[in-house]
Amino acid sequence: MPEPSESEVAVRTLLKAAGLSPSEDEIATLIAAYPAHKAGIESLYAIPEARYESPALIFNPTPVFADWAK
Repeated sequence: MPEPSESEVAVRTLLKAAGLSPSEDEIATLIAAYPAHKAGIESLYAIPEARYESPALIFNPTPVFADWAK
């Protein structure tokens, strides 16, 4: 029996941690897609200057007064 790939170990571990039990066909699809998803996530941290910046969408809880009397 061959050793499982790094992708297979990661996918099966993440599914187990999440408490999910998809079919073997679904798991095979997730294993095949995992390297691309991992690369995309890692690319979010590839630019050192943007590493600690805030996301573009920020919720500001300060209310703005709208003067409807005009």
